[in-house]
Amino acid sequence: MVSNVAKRRPNIIDLLILVVVVALVAVGVYKFGVVNQKESAGVTAEASKVTYTAFIDDVRMATVNALHVGDTMYDAKTNTYIGTITDVQYAPKMKNVIDNSGNTILVEYPEYYGVTLTLEGNIIEKEDGYFAEGTVELKANSEMEVYTKYAQPKMKVTSIDI
Repeated sequence: MVSNVAKRRPNIIDLLILVVVVALVAVGVYKFGVVNQKESAGVTAEASKVTYTAFIDDVRMATVNALHVGDTMYDAKTNTYIGTITDVQYAPKMKNVIDNSGNTILVEYPEYYGVTLTLEGNIIEKEDGYFAEGTVELKANSEMEVYTKYAQPKMKVTSIDI
């Protein structure tokens, strides 16, 4: 005995569902296959070595000693390479405090330092801004968590030299 389902012909709703599924698959293939290949091909052509400066505040001497010239630095969120350290400078942390007479004076904050890093990386200039390796956005005065082989500080990009 043949069931009713086998005798049933496709109606308009069945055809519409089939067309929508085929269209979604075609859009997915186009987006992830064609568009991403074009973007990635353009990214490597526009990348250039750019020097930029970053500041790391409130760190101890152990962190200062862990930042070496030649170390590679990565973004902690995306694990993307953002540059190589070309210079490390540090100075004692200074704070404003109020003395006994009510005046504000600048004093050294013991055992804490501010570190200025100079980094060189592959930066791509897009209309939206500057991007390290095409993915991590670099903006002046923006903080980002980064890491090297020996340290994981939070740095603030202070300038980008184009």
